[in-house]
Amino acid sequence: MKLYIGTITIVMVCISGLSNPLMAQPEREILNEAIITPHVGNELPLDAQFVRYSGEPIALGNILNDERPVVLCLVYFDCPMLCKLAASGLVKTVSSLDENVGVDFDVVFVSFNPLDTPEKAASARNQALRNYARDESGRGWYFLTGEQPAINQLTESVGFHYIWDNETKQFSHAAGLTVISPDGVITEYLDGVRFSPAELRTAIERADRGELVESPAVTFARCYLYDPTTGKFGSLVQWTIRILGGLTVAFIAVAVYRLNRRSSISEQSQPSS
Repeated sequence: MKLYIGTITIVMVCISGLSNPLMAQPEREILNEAIITPHVGNELPLDAQFVRYSGEPIALGNILNDERPVVLCLVYFDCPMLCKLAASGLVKTVSSLDENVGVDFDVVFVSFNPLDTPEKAASARNQALRNYARDESGRGWYFLTGEQPAINQLTESVGFHYIWDNETKQFSHAAGLTVISPDGVITEYLDGVRFSPAELRTAIERADRGELVESPAVTFARCYLYDPTTGKFGSLVQWTIRILGGLTVAFIAVAVYRLNRRSSISEQSQPSS
């Protein structure tokens, strides 16, 4: 009985830890603004001017020039979490395709942080090309930075909403890919930070045909990190804590059951005096 009461106390402490207000989600209004609203059928602002990793200016229309479909990933290059996951997930998936970047489709990373520099874009590009390990020329890979007006044009056209949190000095934003036809029309959205090769290949093929795909239910992962000064966790981290906490409680409960069962069997097997 003492073992049972003691273990129940431990379980209650675990549960109370999960509901601790210090682990609460960030302000709901911040997360509610960090969404992607799919705008399938919209045309990208082809006249929007950005800057390549090399410092050369380039308009989106020079990338989307009726030659190949484009896979667009909006990031900021200092993002410590979700952007890196999305970028590495995209590069990994692209590397497994038979189709080639720069031949069958292009990949475009655009920073929505106006303070990002071509140097940061160059660093991200170098990392991606190392992981891609096919064409060292980098043909078809674009890593762009830009000023706020151009960023606004692009993010508004694709329905990408993000917000700067001055307390944590981070952007809260969603993660996903926008697939675009060769003539600059949004054809499809892919959710998350990991993409199956078959899923991405099919989306690119549909974009090449100009086929529009409405997503009936798209739940984009949202990025928001732990802030050590306030003790708050973001949505992704919070759910990780909840899942791990739930598994811990389940493990303890099973352990309690087994220990109590063994104790009961041992007591029953002892000869009575």
